[in-house]
Amino acid sequence: MSRLGDELATLGGARPDILELAPAQRPRYLAMGLVLIATAAVSAASASFALAIALTAPLWVAITVGVLWGLVILAIDRMLVVGMPRQPRAWANILLALPRIALALVIGVVVATPLTLQVFDREITAETEVMTLEAKQAFEEELANDARYADIPALEASVAAAKATIADGGRDALGADPDYVAAQAATAAAQAAYDEANRVWLSELDGTEGTGIVGDGPITQSKKLDRDGKLAALDAAKAAEADAKAQAEARIAAGATTAVTQAQQQLAKDQADLDRLTAARDLESARYDAAADQSTGMLARLDALSRIGERNPMLGFAHLMIALLFVCVELMPVLTKTLQNLMAPTAYDEVARVVDDATVATERERAAERLRTVREEVAPRVDVAEYRAGLQRESGKRVAEAFVAAQEQAELAAVDEWGEQRAPFIAARAVRAWERDVEGAPTEAR
Repeated sequence: MSRLGDELATLGGARPDILELAPAQRPRYLAMGLVLIATAAVSAASASFALAIALTAPLWVAITVGVLWGLVILAIDRMLVVGMPRQPRAWANILLALPRIALALVIGVVVATPLTLQVFDREITAETEVMTLEAKQAFEEELANDARYADIPALEASVAAAKATIADGGRDALGADPDYVAAQAATAAAQAAYDEANRVWLSELDGTEGTGIVGDGPITQSKKLDRDGKLAALDAAKAAEADAKAQAEARIAAGATTAVTQAQQQLAKDQADLDRLTAARDLESARYDAAADQSTGMLARLDALSRIGERNPMLGFAHLMIALLFVCVELMPVLTKTLQNLMAPTAYDEVARVVDDATVATERERAAERLRTVREEVAPRVDVAEYRAGLQRESGKRVAEAFVAAQEQAELAAVDEWGEQRAPFIAARAVRAWERDVEGAPTEAR
């Protein structure tokens, strides 16, 4: 246990050599080591939850990656703690801690998010399902109003009409023929007129209406004659209707073949367009459904948690408090180290400063001694090198002077030799010039 405590104290930033001189500070650094381990454990759990939620990774993968992430956070936190030595002034300690606190805050937010989502897992799952249904409904409405698929209802109606035409052999319903429809209307009007006349005659006959006298008197006979006239008109209207029906059926039979051919051609064209548009719409809908099934990741869950918080202030407050709790866990090592640096120096700090100063002074003396030793060892060789360099400079001067003198003699000899070689040519040239001058002079001058 003592050895484990020493390891934890070392993890918390303590120096074993200083702890031996100031053992009273061992619990403080032991506690710091435990805090670092706790922070790393929380980070490991957060990473495992994040992988399981966002990537739906297998459990063993999530745990393995979570442990590795926890080790990374442990290394970063220890670096932040160890890299904050005590400064002589309070403001210097604060300035030194600010960037580390900012980094720890970022890490804390990252670590707290998956854990917070896991705490409110049930509420978030229910809200995510509602969001998925709302998004699906909105997508279906948008798809129904999409201009690309606006022709589908008309094409469906056209295909149904063409199939109906082909099914009945191209015989349109009689109700579509205007002459037959007019004849039916005339028959219905005649039937209504006859029914009314017949009712009036019967009412007069039994005395319930009209004169109120029962019996077949003159007035009753007149109303009977009106009823008979209406009956004749009704029979004529029925005959006209039958004739209009026969003519309409004849016209329909005459155009049945052409109607079927046109319906087949229109059906082939409309069915192809309908299949193309329907397939495109169904494909888009299937893609959306597949994407919606995968839209339960971390971003969707964060959105769901935000919506829940907007509707329920108490849950939003609980979310904030839990997130702050996990952030504080991550900030704890750096904040603790900052507070320790702001407090009065402990025995550990004093011993560490004295040991460090002694170490620095000793190393300075050793460095100065090594420098003196090196200088003493190097001095003879430096003297020999300087003497050799002086001799080389003198020798170089003599060699240079001899070389210049020899070069001068060689150049003078070359000039003399050249003069001897060119003298006959120069003399001959002078004679030829004189002869030309003599030949060109006047006779009197000769």
